[in-house]
Amino acid sequence: MLASERHAIILEQIQRDNTVSTRSLTARLGVSRETVRKDIEYLAEQVKLQQVRGGATRIRTQEIPMESRAQINADGKNRIARALAAQIPDGSSLFLDNGSSTFAVAQALHQHSDLIVYTNDFAVAQKIARSCRELVMLGGKVDAQEMATIGIETTEQISQYHVDFTVISAGGLSARTMLTDFSKEAVSFRQQMLLNGTTRFVIADHAKFGVVGQVAMPTPPKGTCIVMDQRPDPEVLNAITQNDLTYQIAG
Repeated sequence: MLASERHAIILEQIQRDNTVSTRSLTARLGVSRETVRKDIEYLAEQVKLQQVRGGATRIRTQEIPMESRAQINADGKNRIARALAAQIPDGSSLFLDNGSSTFAVAQALHQHSDLIVYTNDFAVAQKIARSCRELVMLGGKVDAQEMATIGIETTEQISQYHVDFTVISAGGLSARTMLTDFSKEAVSFRQQMLLNGTTRFVIADHAKFGVVGQVAMPTPPKGTCIVMDQRPDPEVLNAITQNDLTYQIAG
């Protein structure tokens, strides 16, 4: 069997089952584990799948709907949110992006006061308003599914401000691709938030471990902290430290 034929079979099974194991592919393709491993490595380099220990997973092309995300690992997100809130003093200025993780942070900041907050998320803005001395809703095109602003106008407006703290979420975290998201627009405004924050946090709860969005995020500025609710695989921790980033395990 030609390599191209094996690749087609692997991708067909990934599309159908979302994940595939090296063992099952070895039996199906009638080749060695080493050959399967090399096939998976090649397809991962072509950004057609995500290589994981013991096999591969499908690259996710779109975010899970907000209503569903809010129910996924709520406890882990809340632990992260409480840990972050404890590090943000009253009177701080901060960026909060859109998403269920940052909404949890907005909830955890409910006893804070005198905050200056810039956000593109309508629900985050409503939740944190009473803790704010000043609240700026970033303008731009509205993503009706996320109920958040996004696009060139949003990114340009972010570039006008500098804050004490940036808190953003990530679509996925893996050793090979590090941080990823699901659209170039989302990556653009989140990157700008990181660039314009003095202390920078990226939230990646364990539901994001091994997830690969279709758009890679540029490596965050040196010293950016990845905040997680569980310890990921050693390969992920190595990738974090090798990129001059730090990490916290909440709780």
